[in-house]
Amino acid sequence: MSKFRIILVSIHAEDGPEAIPLGAACVASALKAGADGARLDVSLAEAFATENPQAIAARIVAAKPDLVGFSLYSWNRSLSIAVARRLRSLLGETVLFAGGPDATAQPDGLPGDFDFAIAGEGEIAAVEAVGALLSGGEFASVRGVVTDGIVGGSAAGGGADSAAGGGAGAKAELPDAGTLPSPWLDGTLVPAGRKGVLWELARGCPYSCAYCYESKGEHRVRYLDEARLLSELDLFVEAGVPSVFVLDPTFNANKERARRLLDLIESKPSDIHWHFEVRAESLDRGLARRFASLGASLQIGLQSSDPGICARIGRKLDRGLFASRIALLNEEGAVFGLDLIFGLPDDDLAGYRASLDFALSLYPNNLDLFRLSVLPGTELADRASEFGLFAETEAPYRLLSAPGFPERDLAAAERLSDAANLFYNKGRAVAWFNQILHPLGVKPAVFLEGFADYLDRLSSRRLDPKDPVALERLQLEYLDRRYEAAGLEFIQPAVWDVVRFHGAWGRAIAEGIATDIAFNYDPDDVVGEGAMDLDEFASLARMKACRVRVEPTDGGEPNVRVFDA
Repeated sequence: MSKFRIILVSIHAEDGPEAIPLGAACVASALKAGADGARLDVSLAEAFATENPQAIAARIVAAKPDLVGFSLYSWNRSLSIAVARRLRSLLGETVLFAGGPDATAQPDGLPGDFDFAIAGEGEIAAVEAVGALLSGGEFASVRGVVTDGIVGGSAAGGGADSAAGGGAGAKAELPDAGTLPSPWLDGTLVPAGRKGVLWELARGCPYSCAYCYESKGEHRVRYLDEARLLSELDLFVEAGVPSVFVLDPTFNANKERARRLLDLIESKPSDIHWHFEVRAESLDRGLARRFASLGASLQIGLQSSDPGICARIGRKLDRGLFASRIALLNEEGAVFGLDLIFGLPDDDLAGYRASLDFALSLYPNNLDLFRLSVLPGTELADRASEFGLFAETEAPYRLLSAPGFPERDLAAAERLSDAANLFYNKGRAVAWFNQILHPLGVKPAVFLEGFADYLDRLSSRRLDPKDPVALERLQLEYLDRRYEAAGLEFIQPAVWDVVRFHGAWGRAIAEGIATDIAFNYDPDDVVGEGAMDLDEFASLARMKACRVRVEPTDGGEPNVRVFDA
């Protein structure tokens, strides 16, 4: 007897280390491990948002499936529906269904293009729905299954908000996270050859951020079994994966568990680069030191530096506590980035400038700057009218205007964010940004808005943002203008040395490029702690011309050689 063929489709936003069909793979593993697993042939199909629906559909049709499922996210909902419609015209008898965050947030209307949708986590509901299909039963009664506006057999009434009980708005039954089968360990996903892997440690979140899908979740964390995690870690190390993105939005909320998992990771020496999301307020020096020793990259949600705005979206912010915990990361040499969102309720352009100034004062290695997206299924979407939020009705659901953020100010914030991304992030300015700004006496947001103005005047000049040398020249040109306008020409030679040295250091590590620099001062002096106050340094230090060569090495710090001029 031929097996019942199931294809689970994941359309990624873009190619990259995080383009892993983990949600679909978890459902696939549950189906394989279920009571009907021996009767099933389950496989994954991956595509990208840049592809056309005809090409994606053609690959699926070639596999002759009996059932096709789609993982819906805000970035792929429209394309997934277009592929489903194409499949409907080509495979009339094939059953189509949808799941994932966007299907959970907006199940209404999906059954028009799909036979059913699953609201909530899919492992249990998918197994029960497939069992019903195989037995000729009625899958519409399965908890969390949506058919023609019906959730689990009762009227949906718009959305799927409740996690408990059947009936209106019922999400799928939550699986026991400690007993879930692993798609990495059962071979559904193979780590070898991938640019990176996603490592799920927990599900759920104890916080209630109004802009996030989790804002209407259970507000509790369900941890995956640590024996499973150890086996997965062994697999990743053995496969030599280059990077691991840890899926646990509050990794350090439970400090004891965080320390145990870091112990596991450190016990398996490897060249893996680790990425964690952490809560700044829950950091301590020990964790900061562990993250730095591991060479991990941390991402931390600040969102706004205004405690009132944070409270409005269900977050707590103590600026002093936040800054003190970030200071621990800087003192221990840990790599971290900060997230900011502009357009939050009660925010305005001046407030966003202040948030950017605060964030940059903390010396982050990178900034992720976002316009607010009013995602369906979140508390913000439910209260959009109350907050006066007007947003796009289709993905990515970006904010179009708010009482404190009219359209022109959102455009200005976007422009400021782009300037910060180019000058600070892509320009690798973290090591010298605050040091160089200090003599100018300007706030970071004002400086970066000036940079945006400067870019506008250079609109006819083409800049490749991937060319670090060209970007450094642009940074120095703008700095020259600022220093000359401020009458601080005597500091410029020190500025050139500092920026060029750190640029050469970054290129040696990231691109493997060797750089020769004509220095104006003794490099031990101008790139040392004694030059943190450049005004004082340039007033007191003696110039000493020399040549410096910064060369890449095999995995270590760059080699620096100094020659007479």
